[in-house]
Amino acid sequence: MHDHPTSDHRTEETPLARPEFTLIHDQSNQEWHTTASRQLCRSADFLAAAHHMINSGYHPKAGATTLRLAKVFAARMRTSRHGHFTFAADATARALGVSRRTVMYAAQHLRELGLIAYVEHGTKANVLRTKGTWKPGDGYRATATLFAAVAPPAYDQAHGRRLSGHGYHARIIGVTDQGRRQAVAAARRKAEAQHAAHGTRCTPSVVVSTDHLQVQIEGGKKYTPRKRAARKTSTLRRPDDNRTTPQRCAQHITVAEHLQTEVWWLNSTCSRKLAYALRPLLNAGWSAPSLVAELRTWGVPGHLRNAIAYVHHEVARRQDCGDLPTTPSAHPTPSAQADDHAERYTKLLRSLNGTDAPAWQHYETHLRPALRQALTSRPSQPSRRPTTSCPSHLREPEHLFWKTLTDPGASALEAYRCRGTRLACPKPEVHEGWMAALRDQQAAERAFAELRAELETGRTARAPGCTEGSPHGSSRGCLPSSPQRCAESSTKGSEAQTGS
Repeated sequence: MHDHPTSDHRTEETPLARPEFTLIHDQSNQEWHTTASRQLCRSADFLAAAHHMINSGYHPKAGATTLRLAKVFAARMRTSRHGHFTFAADATARALGVSRRTVMYAAQHLRELGLIAYVEHGTKANVLRTKGTWKPGDGYRATATLFAAVAPPAYDQAHGRRLSGHGYHARIIGVTDQGRRQAVAAARRKAEAQHAAHGTRCTPSVVVSTDHLQVQIEGGKKYTPRKRAARKTSTLRRPDDNRTTPQRCAQHITVAEHLQTEVWWLNSTCSRKLAYALRPLLNAGWSAPSLVAELRTWGVPGHLRNAIAYVHHEVARRQDCGDLPTTPSAHPTPSAQADDHAERYTKLLRSLNGTDAPAWQHYETHLRPALRQALTSRPSQPSRRPTTSCPSHLREPEHLFWKTLTDPGASALEAYRCRGTRLACPKPEVHEGWMAALRDQQAAERAFAELRAELETGRTARAPGCTEGSPHGSSRGCLPSSPQRCAESSTKGSEAQTGS
């Protein structure tokens, strides 16, 4: 018989040769888009890569301070899903208790080891000016440097990992045989450490599982029927008013699209996400106009990045503070009832005419019935108004009416009165002085017209004689304003011809 060893079976690990690695001194190869290292998003993976690269002695100057700086960077990675973190040399120096130059040297060692890469270089420009609301006196804050956590190829090669791609966007697609053996050995070491911490150590195969209840077989049957667990919570369905049906969801999306066209800071948002953010108000009965009026009153910052998150936060905050009612009571909808009996219209007319006054109501209730009864019981009496001899005619031929109105002395009232009674309009009173002045003016106008005609006739008949007798031989004729001079010159010319 062969005696088998009672010690635990341990797989012998073949030590891997140290992969070749060259420090990255060229700063152009330390950018995220030029580095040969792959991206890391978890802080635990970054710490494992930092421990391996620093403890393997790839960098002669990297030591405990470099590892402490890597731990600070790993803590800052939790705020970014892409594995990015800020450098902040002064704050890091205060956190580690070292000088700023020591922090700069340690960061340089990490860059040369291929553990971090530049995402954005810091500058001395004031980042507060880029927010759009800066004004003199707001202070100064420099632009921070952003790093990305990466793992160099030497680290993946040492752990037997197979990669797809190259550089920052490379991904793990599998492990080699040596990497698998290393993973098994690491799992065993972790299990031994856990058992040592609890004080017991045994083979997993002999441990009785207590995770599941032991089911006893009854009646010699191999299988037992499954018993349905009693439901502790009630299965009452929610009322239909609170359920979001597909039709209601489509209505909410339509309202959200309307809000995107009316509110400027919602233009670039997703209509579905906006409808979900405003669902508490939409289910409460808010309409699109009321939501537009409410959202326009919100003080939205100019550098708003995520409008949907802002709507979620503001709706919850305003409802908790009571600034935003759950129902749009401040925006009542008008009643659509028809006024079939004209009650509202009658009330409006009474309010305009003053018939709603107390004095009118007293007259209408107490005095008007008695007054009407007294007038009805009073015997009728003949009218004392004198009758006219001729009947009145309200219409007559238009030419007769216009002929009546041509009288300059008759007023409009007298003309209409004469038209109704078919009488001639009274002659206006004639003032002799005024008529005498009118006659003098007409006589003067006739005399002036006759004189003007006489002068025009004389100028036409004697124009050649006037031209020859002009002293300078001018071709101009006699002026109309000097007919006597023209006649004298013509007489002298005729006498000279007779003497010769």
